[in-house]
Amino acid sequence: MILAQVMKSYSMDQIRILEERMNAYETWVFVLILFVAVLILIAVMQRLTIAKLKSLEAFKSKSISKSVSSTSSQNPSSLAEVPIADIHTITQTPIHSALTVQGKDLPDPGLVFKYVIPLTVGKVITIGQREGSIVTRSTEVLDHHLTIEINAMDTSNLEILSYSLEFRREGKVLLQLPGSKDFREMGVKQNIHISKSLSFDEEPCFESLDTNHPLRIRLGSRLNIDGKFKAGYFEFHLFTKDVFEKTASGTKRIEKHFYLKLFKIFPGYDTAGQTKEGLVPMLGRFGV
Repeated sequence: MILAQVMKSYSMDQIRILEERMNAYETWVFVLILFVAVLILIAVMQRLTIAKLKSLEAFKSKSISKSVSSTSSQNPSSLAEVPIADIHTITQTPIHSALTVQGKDLPDPGLVFKYVIPLTVGKVITIGQREGSIVTRSTEVLDHHLTIEINAMDTSNLEILSYSLEFRREGKVLLQLPGSKDFREMGVKQNIHISKSLSFDEEPCFESLDTNHPLRIRLGSRLNIDGKFKAGYFEFHLFTKDVFEKTASGTKRIEKHFYLKLFKIFPGYDTAGQTKEGLVPMLGRFGV
């Protein structure tokens, strides 16, 4: 029976299947041989690279040792002839780096700053060149050009709160009080009061500063004979808004929030003429 099965011939389909299997085995064997060859090649390249790096390091170390030995073998008298700089005669020059000012670094007209005044501590606002609450980066403005200190007054009044404003300047400042038509040059210090219940003999006092009748402030460097700034100026408007705040006794009192608006920059920044210190002059005015 077994001998009959062995002597039995294969059909064409079985022969084709065997051929396909043999072809597949040959393909896999070829792929495996190629993969092993690639691994062997990578290993050989790595060993060659490592050997090359080691030879370079050995060459560098030999060169360094030769240079050190040759330097040490020189005559000490010849080394003494090499000029050495005297540290006491070296002049250190400060390094100035250009500070490029971008448009985003400069304030824009229409910018509004809001200030809430505490009852016990005054609020100090400083407009300056590179320092202060408001930084202009302008050549027409000084650091601490104008300082405004706002303090609450008559805090025992349970109906409406009063305020005292003190202005101090380091640069030129022009003021236009509400109801006035002209700007006038401010002195070194100026006091203004906002109150509905208190009165002051010689110092200006207003019930409020609204957006239609603000306190107008101009900052600049030089004034001409007409009392106007020669090169340009920054104009700020100071105004208030009433708010109801709860007192310690539980009642509500009218208090004020203060707003400082950058109304105008005249004639404008000349960003192309900025200095290496990062300051920007005003645009040139025709006929000036």
